[in-house]
Amino acid sequence: MMKGRVVLTLLLVVVVAGAGGCSLFTNHRPTAAFTVAYNTDLSNALVVVLDASTSSDPDGDEIVTYMWKFGEDVTILTPLDESKTVHVPVLTVAYPVQGIYSVELVVIDAAGKMSYPVPQEITVPHSDTS
Repeated sequence: MMKGRVVLTLLLVVVVAGAGGCSLFTNHRPTAAFTVAYNTDLSNALVVVLDASTSSDPDGDEIVTYMWKFGEDVTILTPLDESKTVHVPVLTVAYPVQGIYSVELVVIDAAGKMSYPVPQEITVPHSDTS
């Protein structure tokens, strides 16, 4: 009878420790990723759509924050928030002139873990050579 009680106690300790963030159950960093869609506004070739919906988390945690860093001056069109930290994965921006620009993304998951920065250079306006 004592042996069964020890196993049950050990099982409860493992379950409780896991719920409290024991190092056996490490929460991993999410992975930031984004695509750039060009020529989305036929009246303005300097408008691009940045889509981070392919960002993911190996633990299955929801991505709750998208932090964008731009190397040059940029106007955020949507969402209508001048902050470069948003809670939606898609951002529409307009650049001041054509050229090569740096964009960087960091995402944060629901557990508070932050991804490594993902930089990308984009060419605005992008000419499709296909």
